[in-house]
Amino acid sequence: MFKIFLKSILLIFIILIPSLFYSQEKKDTRLHIKGKTFNSTGKVNDVSIRIVHDNGIVDTILSKDGKYNLHLEFNHKILLEFECMDENHYTKRIAFNTSIPDKIKKIPFFDLTINLVEKRLWNIKENDLDVLDLPVAYLNYDFQKKIWFDKNAKYSRVINKKIKSYGIY
Repeated sequence: MFKIFLKSILLIFIILIPSLFYSQEKKDTRLHIKGKTFNSTGKVNDVSIRIVHDNGIVDTILSKDGKYNLHLEFNHKILLEFECMDENHYTKRIAFNTSIPDKIKKIPFFDLTINLVEKRLWNIKENDLDVLDLPVAYLNYDFQKKIWFDKNAKYSRVINKKIKSYGIY
């Protein structure tokens, strides 16, 4: 009986130990984003987050409690659309470029707080609504500096200036 027990323990170590070392070397193939959704009065619940990949794949998750965790695949251009289910807020869009060099094994998670704009507070003119269809930022990761940055900052400033003209921020 004792021999069977020892053989079982030995077998477990032979199988488990190599798999532990292998899992530590494995490349993390996703960008982890966690965040919260707010408006002018506090946390916003029931937000639909649409994840639109450059290859046409569209995923949607629902944040019921104002918090979310996203896991985006590397080497894609991805648009995130935050839309409140009550339709009392404007949709907000953020773009990500998750392209990384092959030698990179992991990049830090991204903390993304989204401030949704309430329609009742800011009456945007009908002909200016299309400005909200554009992403407010196009985020990339700088591997040398180890920071996220807006790749198209000049464009984002124009969009954000227009939005601020309505007193949104």
